[in-house]
Amino acid sequence: MDRIYFVDNPWPNGHRIARFEWRAHFKYEEEEALEGKAGLYFDFHLETADYDEDDSEDDLEEEDHEEADDWQAKIVWNNYHSCTLSSEAWDNKGFRVGSDQAPFDLAALDGMEFKIDFLSEKQQEELNLDLTAFDVYLLGHDASAFHEIKFTKTEHQTYQIDWKGKLALVYAGDDEFKYDFHTSISSVSFSGITIPDDITDEAAYILLSRFVSNPALFELQNDHGERRFIFK
Repeated sequence: MDRIYFVDNPWPNGHRIARFEWRAHFKYEEEEALEGKAGLYFDFHLETADYDEDDSEDDLEEEDHEEADDWQAKIVWNNYHSCTLSSEAWDNKGFRVGSDQAPFDLAALDGMEFKIDFLSEKQQEELNLDLTAFDVYLLGHDASAFHEIKFTKTEHQTYQIDWKGKLALVYAGDDEFKYDFHTSISSVSFSGITIPDDITDEAAYILLSRFVSNPALFELQNDHGERRFIFK
C-alpha cells in the first residue's frame, strides 16, 4: 500500500495514499501570455486518508502534551484531516514535459527525472503561488516546491513514480520551505491527455503533433464525450 511521508511529523510511518492520478493537458491558449511556456504538461493528483487513520483513541491524549510546534502536534494536523497535493484541484497547473523545442518523448520516460520549482532566494522571498506546479492542502492551504520526480517503467505502460519535495506552511504565515515529504507510487498507469470540449479532434491532433515527438504512440479515446489521448 503506497504511503506519503512528511518528515518529522507525528506519524513516522506516513499516511496511506487514498487516491493518485496521473494525466496531462496541453497549454496553448493566449500563447503570448504564456511567455513561451506552451506545451504538454503532466498532472498529478494525490489525496491521503485521514492523518489519524491508524491511531487508537488514546494516541492523541498520550502524545499531544509532548509536542512542541504545529508540525509535530497531532491535534493541529487533525484539525485539517487529510492532505491533497495536486496540480489540478484548484487550478490548471502541472509541469511541462514537452514543448515546441523539445517535444515529449515517451520512449525516454523510463528513468527520466524532472526537477520542478527549484526557486531562487528572490523567488522564495517574493513567493507567487500562481506560478508553482502544485498546490497543497496540508495544514491549511500551504505551498510546495523543490520537487524531484522520477519515472521507472515497471511493465508495458505502467510506471513507478518516486516523488520528493519541500513544503512551506504559508497558511500559518511561514514561507520557508523547511519541511520535506517523499513518496513512491509503486504502480500507476497514465490516464491520458485530456482534450478540452472547445477544440475539435483535428485541432487536438495538431497539438499532439506539435508537443509529442512520436504521436503514433498515442490514440484518441472517446468515452461518452470525454476525449483524451492515451498510450497505445
